[in-house]
Amino acid sequence: MRMQKLLLLTATIGAATLTLAATKPPAATGTRAPGAPTWSRDVASIVYKNCTPCHRKGEAGPFPLESYADAKRMARMMAVVTKERLMPPWKPVDGHGDFRDERSLTDAEIRILNRWAAADAPSGDLKTAPPLPRFKTGWQLGTPDMVLEMPAAFPIPAEGRDVYQSFVFPLGFPKDRYLRGIEVRPGNRRVAHHAVGVLDTSGTARKLDAKSPEQGYASMGGSGFLPAGLTPGYVPGQTPRFFDDGSPLTLSKKADFVLQMHYHPSGKPETDRTVVGLYFTDKKPVKNPTGILLASEEIDIPAGASGYTVSDKFVLPTALAVHSVWAHMHMVGKKVRVWAELPGGGGTEKMLLINDWDFNWQDTYGYRKPIRLPKGTILHSEWVFDNTAANPRNPNSPPKRVRLGENSTDEMTGLWVGGLADDGWGELSLLGANIGHYFEITGKGKPFREAR
Repeated sequence: MRMQKLLLLTATIGAATLTLAATKPPAATGTRAPGAPTWSRDVASIVYKNCTPCHRKGEAGPFPLESYADAKRMARMMAVVTKERLMPPWKPVDGHGDFRDERSLTDAEIRILNRWAAADAPSGDLKTAPPLPRFKTGWQLGTPDMVLEMPAAFPIPAEGRDVYQSFVFPLGFPKDRYLRGIEVRPGNRRVAHHAVGVLDTSGTARKLDAKSPEQGYASMGGSGFLPAGLTPGYVPGQTPRFFDDGSPLTLSKKADFVLQMHYHPSGKPETDRTVVGLYFTDKKPVKNPTGILLASEEIDIPAGASGYTVSDKFVLPTALAVHSVWAHMHMVGKKVRVWAELPGGGGTEKMLLINDWDFNWQDTYGYRKPIRLPKGTILHSEWVFDNTAANPRNPNSPPKRVRLGENSTDEMTGLWVGGLADDGWGELSLLGANIGHYFEITGKGKPFREAR
């Protein structure tokens, strides 16, 4: 790929790593320029809050950022990747949804890191530096009521394309259970890029698993079925949480839990054995979490096309408190925008905007406070594709025609809106409308599927 920014990042990391291997730990240095930021006064708090949760022993970061010595070695690299907003990995644009667990840096914080690197990373008085945070080990939510574990370690090759594999866990409950929380713990964070949990009550995932010669089944394009529900998964830096009060998730006795894993080769053969902790409650949900699927299958992108756009909309048959959104495209995706058109000329609610889509950094974005949308609101989603040579993530060189499909070189769209209706009748109306809308999506997409 012609990934100019990422090549710059790779070169910078390589140089920094060589420096790390070839030099002794740096000595503390005083302020090199009048007014320059120092580690102790300005930088440590930024790094400990935004970088160290992933860049520490046993976590996903490829090198530690747990001390002044660590940070000084990587100061110039940190300046580059934060200025380009490649790190921390956070894609939503400000002003389009107020999300919890936000990992982005402010402009002021980025300026501090760049000025600090330019001044040769002065330490300041290390005696006054904030201490390294104490991170909780083990299960973050406490001992689970039930643990799901892969029957065997799954192998990840040393090189090649990223691996997308779905693992099926039949739950086998004698009756419905109520889930109040979930925690996904990757067995090997060097290769576990992210994970998504979905529920299947159709038996489709079991059939796909049975047909696959290996553990689980390949799932680059999605789960292969219409999910009966989504659960929190895993993204580096994400904080596990119990569900909102009064809204545990009902796990049908017919449900299978399907864990969709995204693995990134590390340069050497690896294995992973991820575990999932389930936390139950006897309290029946006052409201059942529900989801709405928006998508378009009308995808046939000419080679060289820039700004190829598809869209979808959904009219709410009842009021809905939206708690989260999750968007999906493949490699030539460029932009996704989500907004709500309020009824009666009530204006619009901006819900999500990603201008620099990266398939490798998908996430479920949870709002700090639910967005309350009245009955009659029109949910809109728009997906934009860039199938040109200027797109650094385009898998084809030169660009080729890209059609609807589930392979990495195909394209698809998706948007999952999670929320709570006011009552049971609202839940039923949403379920009916969602099923009808799904058939509308597939009906419009039939000519595009048949043309593949």
